[in-house]
Amino acid sequence: MRSLKQFIAFTTCVFLTGNALGQPTGYGIMSQSLNRSTIETMEADLKLILQTSTGGTRQREIKFYSKTDAESDQTKMLMRFVYPQDVRGTGFLSLEYTDRPDDRFLYMPALRQIKKIASSGSGGNFMSSDFTYYDIGTPELEDWNYQLLREETLAGREAYVIECLPGTAQIAEDTGYSKVIRWVAKDDLSIFHSEYYDASGELKKRLEVEKFEMINDSPFATEMVMHDVIIDHTSRMIFENLEVNKPIRDSFFTPRMLQRGN
Repeated sequence: MRSLKQFIAFTTCVFLTGNALGQPTGYGIMSQSLNRSTIETMEADLKLILQTSTGGTRQREIKFYSKTDAESDQTKMLMRFVYPQDVRGTGFLSLEYTDRPDDRFLYMPALRQIKKIASSGSGGNFMSSDFTYYDIGTPELEDWNYQLLREETLAGREAYVIECLPGTAQIAEDTGYSKVIRWVAKDDLSIFHSEYYDASGELKKRLEVEKFEMINDSPFATEMVMHDVIIDHTSRMIFENLEVNKPIRDSFFTPRMLQRGN
């Protein structure tokens, strides 16, 4: 059964999808897209494959855990690297909040030290990949202003094309993005293509979601590719062996857990 909060969020999204004239709005579409998931916890194996313009590749293997609070809709996420040996034991923890900036921690086993990543560092690359620390989290709806630019067909899918502009100068500084353009599929409201523009307004990266898996009647991206068009470097992220809604205690998502094994 849906919780009262989920029901309110759902009905709110229905009304926000259109304006007074019944026309869709950028904010309404993004609100509905970002609030569809009913996943409370997730465990998965995550592969991160880095590829250079010359075809050279490096692979990372990660244990992934997340938990979303049913009342606040805030997500906790922990990732622990298990392969290759030179990064084994490295851990990353992200904690979302409603009343203050999110916390992000990185544990480096070689230094035996936990480092807190400042909000201003959210635009930094995650473990040498083309994903930033901000990219691997769930976008905060209220951090951005939205405009529906057009409707078009891309890769055989009818989509809304939405421009996302930073809501504040701080968001622009923290993320490093002057704007993000997102393609939202009309049929299931999944975000399947995104373009990221740097502080100077130049196209920096493209994200293609190549595979979705339906979980609790909502699409979840299980395979995606981020391409840095400036340096021609690509990072592929693949989720495997997903298990959802298994109990995970809150104490698991703490900085001290970054230093421990499973």
